[in-house]
Amino acid sequence: MNGAKVEKKALKLGYMPLSDCLPLLVAQQQGFFEQQGLKVELQQEVSWSNIRDKVIVGHLDGAHMLAPMILASSIGLGGLKKSLITAFSMGLNGNALTVSNSLHRELFELNTTEFDQASTMKQLIEQRKAQKLPALVFATVYPYSCHNLQLRDWLASADIDPDKDIDIVILPPSQMVDHLKLQHIDGFFAGAPWNSVAILQGHGHCLITGMEIWQNAPEKVLGVTLEWAEKNPECHHAVIRALYQACAWLEQHAEQALPLLQSHLSLNSPLIDQECLIPAITGEYIFDNNQEKSKAPGTLVFNRSMANFPWLSHGQLICSQMKRWHWLPPSIDSDELVANCYRPDIYRQALASQPLSDEILPENNFLQDHLATL
Repeated sequence: MNGAKVEKKALKLGYMPLSDCLPLLVAQQQGFFEQQGLKVELQQEVSWSNIRDKVIVGHLDGAHMLAPMILASSIGLGGLKKSLITAFSMGLNGNALTVSNSLHRELFELNTTEFDQASTMKQLIEQRKAQKLPALVFATVYPYSCHNLQLRDWLASADIDPDKDIDIVILPPSQMVDHLKLQHIDGFFAGAPWNSVAILQGHGHCLITGMEIWQNAPEKVLGVTLEWAEKNPECHHAVIRALYQACAWLEQHAEQALPLLQSHLSLNSPLIDQECLIPAITGEYIFDNNQEKSKAPGTLVFNRSMANFPWLSHGQLICSQMKRWHWLPPSIDSDELVANCYRPDIYRQALASQPLSDEILPENNFLQDHLATL
């Protein structure tokens, strides 16, 4: 056991069935929680709002959470107002935009010579308006998510207004493939492995990965209430240390963890096989079921490049995008909000004795203005 005696040994931590929940699964399976004096029960949830509410009311001690959810919940956007914090990032990247096969055909046929996804989408939307056809429907996983923000940023790059030109609906990640198959939606922006599941089962085509929109983007974090963190500082530190060990282990052994991930995802979707889990782990992405695998810039990063550090710049980026779409009330001081929610001080305290990688995030045109602030 590392460090001081924990205030609370038995914990319940929530997660959603996604590839980037692996740090929690590995920390349990490899005994990293136990080494820190913790007895952890992992609880799979059905939606992000369910996770948020259970953390807020104390049914969960903490959870695998969407980074923007921490900021939104702390000011009462989308639900009850409760101060949430994060002192640990689960990793970077992992999202992608998958569209139905019929929509992909329409896009390609509209512009076969110089197929540019966003501008061609704009052409198709204008064509559908002229024909008085219904708006395209895209699903994301939660209103306040990097998925929603990345989708909006990509659409806006082609002068598509996501609030007027299309319909955006919210669905749990594990339901995306079924709704695409049933043609309830025209596409979805979600995390691994659900894009690969749709593609390999023949229901969709990956149009673009999240990393092609935002390179090395923030994604999931360990979220707890401020109240819980203040009552259980050593326990919080112990969870962070165990998760850091798990993320470091995953950098070297991620493919070995695929059976573990499959067993947990199969609770929701028995048809998932390991082939669907590999692309986001290895980067050998399949954009279309009829094409060869290709190296794609969408690989999940679990530990390298300081991926676990709770960068204030990530919070500032998210706030700037939330302001862009008028989600943040004008009265909110975003610098203060980020400083309250993102806690690098706790990360440093928890890992004071842990040798950390000194590798810096690669240069990133989208984030470079934000990465100087810790």
